[in-house]
Amino acid sequence: NPAWGSGVVVQDQTASILGWTCGNMVGRAQDVAQFFWDLLGPSDSRLVSEESLAFMRNYQPMTTGWGKLAHITYGAGLMINRAAFKLDNSTDWHYAYYEGHGGETYGFSSNQGFSSKAQAAFSVVTNTDNTTYAAVAACRMMVALAETRGEQVDYGCGKVIIDDVFASFLV
Repeated sequence: NPAWGSGVVVQDQTASILGWTCGNMVGRAQDVAQFFWDLLGPSDSRLVSEESLAFMRNYQPMTTGWGKLAHITYGAGLMINRAAFKLDNSTDWHYAYYEGHGGETYGFSSNQGFSSKAQAAFSVVTNTDNTTYAAVAACRMMVALAETRGEQVDYGCGKVIIDDVFASFLV
């Protein structure tokens, strides 16, 4: 697509320059959101069999390394992500969590996944490897999803203003 620029050859990159694997997934945020919709959304759009999806959703707490320190619950390529910065008994926790996977390496950080409560998939990408920005964006995305459904939640990530550009990344 000429709108994406010219002279950038992504397929010749080697995973050895990416730190961890980062899934080696390359795509626009909207395409990644569509991928998570097709993977985790309504069963009539599934990319994989129900048996494979159940295997991917066999979430277990990580017991070593950074995953243990960060309290990551991981399946096969998917994890349960907490989007909320604060969560108390009075807060609707259903929007606070989503299934998906984050990614980061040199120069970018992202969060993407599917909210079963909102029945929506999303992808947020930031042009920095500081994960705080993508975490705030994912938190604000969950607040926005709640607001679009007439619900109010406070996850400690600030007020979200939904505009046409922001809403266009909701699938």
